[in-house]
Amino acid sequence: MRIPKVKTNPSIYCDYSASAPLRAEVRVAMTEIDDHIFGNPSSIHQPGQAARVALERARKSLAQSIGAKPREIIFTSGGTEANNTVLWGLLKPGDHVVTSLIEHPSVQGPLKRLQKQGIKVTQVSPAATGEVLADEVAKAIGPHTRLITIMAINNETGVVNDLTALGALAAERGVIFHTDAVQALGKLPIDVIQCGIHFLSASAHKLGGPNGVGLLYARQMIPFQPLQSGGSQENGHRGGTENIAGAVGFAKALGLAVEEQEALYQRHLTFRKTFLRELTEEQTDFSVNGSGSSPGVINLRLPGISGHALVMNLDAEGIAVSYGSACASGTPKPSHVLRAMGLDEAAASQSVRISFGYGTTEAEVIRVARVLAQVVLRMAPSIPGVTSDVTWKVEASA
Repeated sequence: MRIPKVKTNPSIYCDYSASAPLRAEVRVAMTEIDDHIFGNPSSIHQPGQAARVALERARKSLAQSIGAKPREIIFTSGGTEANNTVLWGLLKPGDHVVTSLIEHPSVQGPLKRLQKQGIKVTQVSPAATGEVLADEVAKAIGPHTRLITIMAINNETGVVNDLTALGALAAERGVIFHTDAVQALGKLPIDVIQCGIHFLSASAHKLGGPNGVGLLYARQMIPFQPLQSGGSQENGHRGGTENIAGAVGFAKALGLAVEEQEALYQRHLTFRKTFLRELTEEQTDFSVNGSGSSPGVINLRLPGISGHALVMNLDAEGIAVSYGSACASGTPKPSHVLRAMGLDEAAASQSVRISFGYGTTEAEVIRVARVLAQVVLRMAPSIPGVTSDVTWKVEASA
């Protein structure tokens, strides 16, 4: 069968929050496994044990990066499976869950189904900044609260939540604390013990690792039912033969991310200031949704401009950005995250997300800002220019 040629690589990629390109070092590590490791890690013969050694080395490396024990790391197919495992595996009728209105669909979706089975759910609204405050979560905790599930970094705005404060609250109230750290792992330091985290979900492809592999950190001594049964793999927590190359690629990607974490944070901080400065110099009317966010993510509102149409116009220029979450972008529906932050439907629909990664260059950032300004002018030439947004001016001068 002839495979049609499709242009899949834009000249500039600024959608790292959706997925990052596979890093060259990760590809090499995975190829080494594919070329030499073929046994089933559950087999007792030499090829099987070679696979087991590679798998456990990857598990140990991933565990060390978050201050966990190797046996507390469960390999999954990604963040969605990890989130579902916690929710379906821990909760039973009569239990109460405290979550937020800005969670990823892989948390919100299962909770909607669990409500039909007698699970009570309270969704806390974020502050106008986009942060979910521990004080607001505390108000929602009741006598039957079993679980708090709050994401570490929001996937649409990049706003960072205070995991330490949330973990301390959970410990004080005797409640289990789960965090969806898909956007945070490798970008910010996380120590599961210091932060009081009992369960943590993560995914490899946000870091330049492979698609289709993730992890669930599950604190020892907290029992839960496996989502996927059928074998005794992963200490009985997840049936199915493990993806050895995927696990090794994940560990390699996270190792690189941790090594580069501080330098990349500072570089993205510079990129953010450069990007917003360029837009201002181009006299583009805009505001930034959320504050206190990870510097590699900018959620931008452009008054009078359809965010969905802007994404398509930029794509035609060879620039990839996104309209909200990649998991919910099949339809141009306004972001539930931005609506929860207080934006009306019109304002939410006029927003796009630009996200940088390990491969982003300053020249690309400048070009994206300038092309975006030109496209906005072409789409709505009558819209006046200079922004008067006070929040943006403070951020740009920081």
